[in-house]
Amino acid sequence: MKILFSGGGTLGPVTPLLAVIEELRLQDDASAHQFLWIATERGVEIPLLRKAGVEVVTIPSGKFRRYVDFKNLSDLGNIVRGFFAARKIIREFKPDVVVTAGGFVSVPVHYAARFLGVPSLVHQQDLRIGLANKLMSWVARRVTVSVEAQRAEFSKLKTVYTGNPVRLSVLAGSRERAIELFRLNSDLATIFVFGGGTGSTNINRIIEQIARESSGQFQIIHLTGAQRTQSVVHDVPTYHPYPFFTGEMAHAYAAADIVVARAGFNTITEVAAWGKPSILIPIFGSHQTENALWAGERGATFVQDELALTPHDLLQELRDILNNAERYESMSVAASELFPVGARERLATEILAVGSGK
Repeated sequence: MKILFSGGGTLGPVTPLLAVIEELRLQDDASAHQFLWIATERGVEIPLLRKAGVEVVTIPSGKFRRYVDFKNLSDLGNIVRGFFAARKIIREFKPDVVVTAGGFVSVPVHYAARFLGVPSLVHQQDLRIGLANKLMSWVARRVTVSVEAQRAEFSKLKTVYTGNPVRLSVLAGSRERAIELFRLNSDLATIFVFGGGTGSTNINRIIEQIARESSGQFQIIHLTGAQRTQSVVHDVPTYHPYPFFTGEMAHAYAAADIVVARAGFNTITEVAAWGKPSILIPIFGSHQTENALWAGERGATFVQDELALTPHDLLQELRDILNNAERYESMSVAASELFPVGARERLATEILAVGSGK
């Protein structure tokens, strides 16, 4: 089957679909499916896709804004150009199905697919339904959702609850390998910190201060983000900063006793798959707030307001979770129960069904 994926700008719309590609490759031989991905120009997703062996093409993309902004004019032109570019790609590739998990680059792709009579599937991750996915859901043959309550936001006739997929490669980590890879002390608790695909200057600054104040109490693996100013803390042996990871993410998860991170839905899904207690710091005013609060209400995480975040408060919270065995276990169990198992297989099944005309 020929499957055309789209999405980018951030890694949020990318990683769950990479999980599906992994699953399809696992189910069938290498020649059973052909994949092509339409990405954003100069997108952060392109290196990850190519590393996964997925062919990538790019089209112009623009953002739909619900407020007055002069950029709407130039972006409208990009959207129109994106539609015609996507139409050309679809005619040449001849996919059986077009699939996305979000991103504004996907909107013209799915409308071009509808224009050409190619069925499409939209996967909804975040608790807040974004404008791009709303627009695409109108022309999609199928909508899959990560949380059962999201079914009410779309047409009941074409919406399926699958859960949110996690890449097999993310679950293949080893604590023993992490100790060797990151030069960890096996007797100390480990905090794994990352600020999303591009990192967070504010979180980085606070974690560096905590690293100095907590030396010897626990150790920190800190994914700082390649686009951020790199750490100036070099004299604390329990602090391990890295600008970016390739295959090391799974080992960092395996080593972690607590994860401190942003609140993208994919991050929440991966942390839950590992059953790790976490502290989530959503980007202020973004869709991440709903994601974090949803997980927090279920006892899986502690939600920290970024505007009120201080090194002292975060350090105290880390100490409390680590030193309170009952709280730690409760958060771990709640994280493990956030999502149903088998999401990767269910979403792959829905994609194949749409591509087969079902």
